[in-house]
Amino acid sequence: MSLVLLSLGVFLSIFGLFGFLNVIYAGFKIRKQNETFHGDRTNDRFERLLIINYLSLCLSAFGLIILVLGILLR
Repeated sequence: MSLVLLSLGVFLSIFGLFGFLNVIYAGFKIRKQNETFHGDRTNDRFERLLIINYLSLCLSAFGLIILVLGILLR
């Protein structure tokens, strides 16, 4: 049981951190090409990136909680 929790926690944490890195990369890419995008489109994209950022951070935190539970049960 604890091995399943440990592997699930690690997987969720890594998946959340991968999403966070993806948001950072997309944010830099949008800022670099800012002159080609219109203001409304840029704001919409940043709002979507903000939502994805919150989701990925919550996923990483949830994975960390599961990881700690797995360690405590071991």
